[in-house]
Amino acid sequence: MHATELARERDGLTNQVEALRNEVQSSKQEVDNVRRSIVVEKQSYEQRLDEERKAKDRARQQLDSRMEELQKRKSKFACL
Repeated sequence: MHATELARERDGLTNQVEALRNEVQSSKQEVDNVRRSIVVEKQSYEQRLDEERKAKDRARQQLDSRMEELQKRKSKFACL
């Protein structure tokens, strides 16, 4: 009888260990998925930031060229 109880306890503990291993594996997969999504999101934000910087630089260059154009016109009128 004592051996039967020990066998049941062993089987129960074996099942618990297997369930915990499955839970750990599931948690690891979830962590990996979250890490991947964070990397993708970070890359997306970096790309967006880079595009915004480029757009800002283009706008600044356009403004500078317009200011130069206005300065040239202004100097022409000053000569007259």
